Amino acid sequence: MNTATTFPTLSGKVALVTGASSGIGRATAIELARRGARVVASARRRPELDALVDEIRREGHEALAIVADVNVEQDVIDLVAQAVARYGRLDIAVNNAGTEGEFSPFVEQSNEVYDTIFNANVRGVFWSMKHEAKAMLAQGGGTIINNASMGGVIGFANAALYIASKHAVLGLTKTAALEWFRQGVRVNAVNPGIIDTPFQDRVWPSAEAKDAFAAATVPGRAGSPEEVAAAVAFLASDDAAFVSGHGLLVDGGYTVA
Repeated sequence: MNTATTFPTLSGKVALVTGASSGIGRATAIELARRGARVVASARRRPELDALVDEIRREGHEALAIVADVNVEQDVIDLVAQAVARYGRLDIAVNNAGTEGEFSPFVEQSNEVYDTIFNANVRGVFWSMKHEAKAMLAQGGGTIINNASMGGVIGFANAALYIASKHAVLGLTKTAALEWFRQGVRVNAVNPGIIDTPFQDRVWPSAEAKDAFAAATVPGRAGSPEEVAAAVAFLASDDAAFVSGHGLLVDGGYTVA
């Protein structure tokens, strides 16, 4: 049984999801819509966004596609403004857009890779949080959930810049949570482990290497985007009303093994 469909917990809410064209972002947009939210799905790729919105609407839910690039601040400003103009408010923001850059030994990491990763994963999240929060503070409340990865709390060889960027996302999350809670805005993060997404297909040298890593984890498998989406939906709901500044690990126990 799909409990999200049977017991919608986000009815009347307006949710914005960045990086919604695939993987965790796509699954999150669908999950939030099934729980009753009106979803603004954003990414850089129009065909994938349109396909996502069509799927949500076929299920009888409300969704809007807006193409935007979190590397461009004006795109972020316009994205939030369009969401508010369409639905009158912004209750939930899921900042999922980001990039892995390139994985390589520390001494081979370049300034170009640094800029690519930090522009999207840190500055893009900073801009998104800033402009989303302005809308939420003006209306008296809301909740922001960032995608920080389990790489935000541990290290991985050959991924120094990506790992550093995700630690920074947790820093932004915790600081904003301290500033905004009394004004009605909660800020949290999800920290996914290895999840079966196109992202993981890109960062591993082969499918065999990815599968071997997943098999060696505590659950013996990769997680699904839907499992992460369910965690996001919890943080977005009133069930998490006293949860703020938290990075929720969705890693099958990898970081405690």
